[in-house]
Amino acid sequence: METEGIVLRSRDLGDRLRHISVYTEKLGKIDLLVKVLSKEFPLKYEPFSLTLFKLNQKGDKWEVLESKLVKENFPKSTEELTYRAKVAKAILPLQLPPDRKTYRLIKMYMGQGGAPPTYTAFLMKFLFLEGLMPRLFRCVECGSRKITGFSVEKGGVVCEKCKGEEDLIWKREVSEEAYRLTKEPLEQLKKKNFKWLNLIERAAERHLKFRADR
Repeated sequence: METEGIVLRSRDLGDRLRHISVYTEKLGKIDLLVKVLSKEFPLKYEPFSLTLFKLNQKGDKWEVLESKLVKENFPKSTEELTYRAKVAKAILPLQLPPDRKTYRLIKMYMGQGGAPPTYTAFLMKFLFLEGLMPRLFRCVECGSRKITGFSVEKGGVVCEKCKGEEDLIWKREVSEEAYRLTKEPLEQLKKKNFKWLNLIERAAERHLKFRADR
């Protein structure tokens, strides 16, 4: 089988052996052991790289027969490194089956530079595609439109009556901004100013982590 994959993590095991975690187009997220040949430049196994793998299935594992670098996404700045590492970190804990739309999203966003609102937009779009979108406009407990908080545990916005002590402070304006980040194309989003990016990012990261841990 041949499939493209985006390297999320790479660990050196010694003796030119690598353990890599890859989100692939046809198999979803998988782990691979790869032997780096002495004649090979190992960039294709480095984090964030887009690589074409030829695989052979052995039981419940996959063996790498061949691999070819399609595109290196090696960070050119600290900003790019921080951004791409955050994207990979968000994906790694999840058991992700193959999904063409999710793969295209990760592939496109892994090649971005990381300037706001790129990372926050990625989180919101990823949550939407994976069916993990939090409720944004009605209290998840009682259905009230009078939003005052965001509950990670409950999965979305809450009203004053239903809000817990540890819930994030929230309001409808924040939900409207989060909705735009989910629905609008990145190039269009880059032209706009956002007031609540840090809050939305924090809520989305906690929301995703909570669901990944369950």
